Amino acid sequence: MLPTIGGFEENLNKVERFVEEAVSNGVDVIVFPELTISGYTWDEKTLAKGVRFFEEVARKKLLKLSREGQIAIAVGTPRLVLGKLRNSLVIFKKKREILFYDKTHLFRGEKDVFEPGEYFLVFSYGGVVFGTLICYEIGFPEIARVLTLRGSKVILSSFAFGKERGHTYDIATRARAVENGVFIVASSMCGKGFVEFVGRTRIVAPSGKVLRELETDEGMIVEDIDPDIVYHYRYNEEGDSHAYLKNYRVNMYSLQKGRL
Repeated sequence: MLPTIGGFEENLNKVERFVEEAVSNGVDVIVFPELTISGYTWDEKTLAKGVRFFEEVARKKLLKLSREGQIAIAVGTPRLVLGKLRNSLVIFKKKREILFYDKTHLFRGEKDVFEPGEYFLVFSYGGVVFGTLICYEIGFPEIARVLTLRGSKVILSSFAFGKERGHTYDIATRARAVENGVFIVASSMCGKGFVEFVGRTRIVAPSGKVLRELETDEGMIVEDIDPDIVYHYRYNEEGDSHAYLKNYRVNMYSLQKGRL
């Protein structure tokens, strides 16, 4: 998807159309790109307006769509925490419970606009444990590992990734899946906006195989997955499994004086 910078109503209407299409296809969980509601920008005035639009309009609408469609919705939006802007991924889980994940590792000019979050988010939905991360954070292996060790079988990832760094996006999304034996669901901006975005929204299996991908256009990909196959790739030393978690020596990674 390519949200319009400052096109709040337009962006929300597009989200609504995608959600309705997802519901008609029997989808349980849908993920949108980074800062979907406001469009990706570093302009504080636009982001502040996006905060108000989310709180006054989008929040109620998305909660209703989630409840009526019996679908979990993850969507990017700016929000305010103690008067400071955050780059957030909001999870609507059908009922009145709304979860927020604030981007903890900020990219370039984001550091001048946003306050970083302090916590990672793991949540359960439909009997499956999900983790969340946002864009630049795909390059910090520790984040995906922490989410995995906290039980995540699927990591929902929201992107506004520049096309000129497309090789990093390709490698990192597949590497995080392989390293952790986890599904990576990557919802990415496409086309030209703040920058030219990489697109390539994709679903990556725990084997590192890209199950489905949308190259450059706006649209939606749908895939049926079995979250329990993560156990094969984490712990079975046979076939195409790498069994990294079985052989993970957690005691080796604690910080000690003078060494890692």
